[in-house]
Amino acid sequence: MSQAQGSAQFGYEDHFTPARTRKKRKNRPQAAPPSPAVLLNKASEELAQGDWLRDAQQTLRESIEEAFAASDAAPEVLCLGLGSPASSRDARAQLAFLLAACDDLSIDRTRVSVYDPVFTDEDLQLLAQYRLTHLPENRRASYGLETPTIVFMPHCDLQLYENLLHANWSQSSLPNVLLIANRLSEYAENIPSRTLASEHPCVARLAPYLTSRALRPCAAHPTAFNNTSVQYIRAATLAERDADWWALPGGSPSSPASSMAALVPAASAAERASVLPPSVPHSQKGEGEQTGTPLGRPSPLASVPVRTQARSGAETNAATGRNGAHASEAEGVLQPSASSQAQGGNTGNAAP
Repeated sequence: MSQAQGSAQFGYEDHFTPARTRKKRKNRPQAAPPSPAVLLNKASEELAQGDWLRDAQQTLRESIEEAFAASDAAPEVLCLGLGSPASSRDARAQLAFLLAACDDLSIDRTRVSVYDPVFTDEDLQLLAQYRLTHLPENRRASYGLETPTIVFMPHCDLQLYENLLHANWSQSSLPNVLLIANRLSEYAENIPSRTLASEHPCVARLAPYLTSRALRPCAAHPTAFNNTSVQYIRAATLAERDADWWALPGGSPSSPASSMAALVPAASAAERASVLPPSVPHSQKGEGEQTGTPLGRPSPLASVPVRTQARSGAETNAATGRNGAHASEAEGVLQPSASSQAQGGNTGNAAP
């Protein structure tokens, strides 16, 4: 083949013209983001895939049968520190689990009381859509429970767990608490015993005697349920504790009936105002959906007169969802009351 023939054979007759980038039209309306309800339904569908939800519901049923064996009525439900379902994927997954658990246990959703100071208007609309009862004020988890109650506090601050136990520190009230939360025994394992006994005496004393059943890892939402366990104390175990065990530093807490509001959503505003809990020291709450450090930010739920408190490395790394489970995702702003609403995620998850 001649050189002329080769050139003719492989030559291009048409000139190459580069494609021009298409101009973006200005003022084109953007697609609206999915509503919180749509996102919550998606989270519910994700949890329903596989065996995780079925196994978690079975764990909860077995725990309730043992913890509340003496009660024939369905338990109440108190959810604290959920975070903002409208803005947090972990909060949506935790809310989806709570709704599925209540349906599985035939608990009417109107008996589910929820609170987190980071709730936005979108969050409140979503909760109302599912007929959940929004509690009106920040009690920092100080609720005296007069009837068996499932307390859902995923990845909350250690001080909030302490407040809940302190409000129910009696042989008659502690058996009413079935806690779905960070495994409390890990605090005892990771925080120096003297520090824990001094700053969180109820957790320090109760943790060794809790029956704890861990929820296994959830592949669809790994940070929403890591280090989460169903925990309760048997009445027979409490009966064996002596007076020194019940006596807390600074004096024993008052009876929940006289100093703390029982969990009765229908209570009037005047009744609620008459039983405000005392102030408690501030501590860090588990968040970290973005940071991966659940003890990394102040919890809006623990809003009180702030006491600066140095935390040891063991405390900071205490297993409270250390892989990044959220709680409220408020950016470290303490909320003086429930009326202050920051954008959130499990403040953790919170506690009124």
